[in-house]
Amino acid sequence: MTELSLRKFILEHGTDSPEELMLHRDRWPDIDMAVAVRCIRGRQTARHKLPLWYDEPGLLYPQSLSLEQCSSQATALYKQRFVRTGDKVADLTGGLGVDTWSLSQVAASADYFERSEELCECAAHNFRILGRDNITVRNALTDSVMLGGIPSDSYNLIYIDPARRGKDGGRVYSLRDCEPDITALRHELLRIAPRILLKASPMADIRILLSELPEAAEVRIVSHNNECKEVLVLMQRGHSASPEEIPIAAVEILDDNAVLTAEFHFTLREEREAAAETVLPQEIKGYLYEPSTALLKSGAFKLPAVRHGLRKISASTHFYVGSSAIEGFPGKIRSIVDVLPFNKAAIKDFKSKYPSCSVTARNFPMTSEALRKRLGATESDSLRVLATTASDGSRLLIVSKPIH
Repeated sequence: MTELSLRKFILEHGTDSPEELMLHRDRWPDIDMAVAVRCIRGRQTARHKLPLWYDEPGLLYPQSLSLEQCSSQATALYKQRFVRTGDKVADLTGGLGVDTWSLSQVAASADYFERSEELCECAAHNFRILGRDNITVRNALTDSVMLGGIPSDSYNLIYIDPARRGKDGGRVYSLRDCEPDITALRHELLRIAPRILLKASPMADIRILLSELPEAAEVRIVSHNNECKEVLVLMQRGHSASPEEIPIAAVEILDDNAVLTAEFHFTLREEREAAAETVLPQEIKGYLYEPSTALLKSGAFKLPAVRHGLRKISASTHFYVGSSAIEGFPGKIRSIVDVLPFNKAAIKDFKSKYPSCSVTARNFPMTSEALRKRLGATESDSLRVLATTASDGSRLLIVSKPIH
């Protein structure tokens, strides 16, 4: 089987069922069907996650877990903001190589480290096909023994994405439970490079994260299409500051090219000291503001209201109300259509008044799905009902529609 014949087969059968191809593999005796099916399955995933990789049919895809765990094209390209022209970069947890590929486009050179020989072979092949001739593939373990052999200041920036699965295969979220444990390796890493870019779990607690990383200089929480994807921490040699003073940015990127749509910068101290006003139920009108997932993940609940001149529905309900639509708000803005009390009369009339709407419950004693069934509404994008608890403790149904 030649590389050309494999590529042709992958293109011709790109939309076929991998299971069916394996079942009838005797039809194509000259094709290594295990490799072909793995690549076809990988390209089917890459079509949406890594469109630039999908456009190149000659790429190899190893085990599915590496593709599942790798950064998306959008989040990988976003990380280029941490690379300076002329930097020598090391990716110590290479995996599929998507982040190395992205970082190398800005850096003078990049070293890809990976303990799996199979992943290294695939990465070397893919980097060649993608034209990244400034990447060196190194099959090595990412542990203190390996790091001890690297001279000081070998790199300007180290990128590391610790594995977040335990020995039993379950997900872990604490840095100390990840592999490798960066809390134990950070001194050695900062000897090798003055800056470390850490990709932490999207489920990580920001306050705990900062308390475990004394050299943390900034945190960026990245949301793609309003789904929180990554928590990035930049560590700097010699940097020391209180966790409450570390700059945090909640970032929303729109498309596969990592185009920014909104950023919200703050510190934990600013959030703690913010005093957001709440709105009374009878004052809920105008526009409803829903923070992006990155903003909610960041823990900035009061500060967005203060900065944008908005009022919270209640102290525990992280939705805001304003009299006008404000440009640049990091989240969704909807026009308020109706505000109803959550009582038997309102529920009885709701289906006839609003037969189609999406349903969201926040700070409310029912789940969104249970409430949708109770209201008898069919799903729709045109209207949305937010069930929540107001500042006076009353339960409300806030009906809204998109402003664009």
